[in-house]
Amino acid sequence: MLNQKVCVIGDNSVDIYPKSGKSYVGGNGINSAIALKRNGIDAGYVGVIGNDEEGELVIAALEKEDIDCSRVAKLNKKTAWTKIELNKGNRVFVDESLGVQHKFDLFEEDYVYLRNFAWAHHTIFSNWPTAVSGGIESYYEKVENQIQRLHRNQVRVSVDFSEQFDRKLLTSLKNRVDLGFFSRPELSRSELKEEFEKLYGYGFSVVVITMGARGSASFAGRDIITQPAIPTKVVDSLGVGDAFIGAFLSQWVREKTIKVTLEFAANYAANTCLINGAF
Repeated sequence: MLNQKVCVIGDNSVDIYPKSGKSYVGGNGINSAIALKRNGIDAGYVGVIGNDEEGELVIAALEKEDIDCSRVAKLNKKTAWTKIELNKGNRVFVDESLGVQHKFDLFEEDYVYLRNFAWAHHTIFSNWPTAVSGGIESYYEKVENQIQRLHRNQVRVSVDFSEQFDRKLLTSLKNRVDLGFFSRPELSRSELKEEFEKLYGYGFSVVVITMGARGSASFAGRDIITQPAIPTKVVDSLGVGDAFIGAFLSQWVREKTIKVTLEFAANYAANTCLINGAF
């Protein structure tokens, strides 16, 4: 039987909406893990929380969704939080505390655990460079070491690069990442071919680009497959990209075609726009 298990390695936070007085569990890693599980994939999550009430909220959210969180580390620090405002449904980040996130790393027990999964999805943001001793170079070195180890362990790797494009990082990961997700909200359709050729050259099997309201597209070396965004009412755009990624992975690990997978992810992401919070 095909191993479809996916573990997300990444960040978490508590998303605070000061105007409504409400808070929700979130973070790129958590949001994608939730989308995977809700779409029928056996999912795990590896990350770090603080020894506080917010950390317990993160664990409770994972357990409610039946996501394995046995390798979530708890440190005597504060869980990350983000303050958010909405402008006509579009989320705006107004403040944040990285808390314990910059302490995250993978240890030998984590790599043993991750061998149980066919795929590991890394959000990159599991360790933010602004808070790391040694700055961005130290941060990228840590990410590089983690992904190289996963690759050696024959775990297929997916990475959410968000809006980043760092040649040194991409070169260090060349031929070690199967699936690369990139956010390019300002990219026009006419610029897609050039962008895909640039990114695909770093050895990905598949590159996926999301472009917000302009939809998404994917390239695996031959044809560019495009998918329009699904028209929907936008209550809250928080976590929509993460939902798209989790939904995409839920179909890709089942070996669906790129066209089917993009359409499925677009529909799932559109539905995420209809709720407050990321899930």
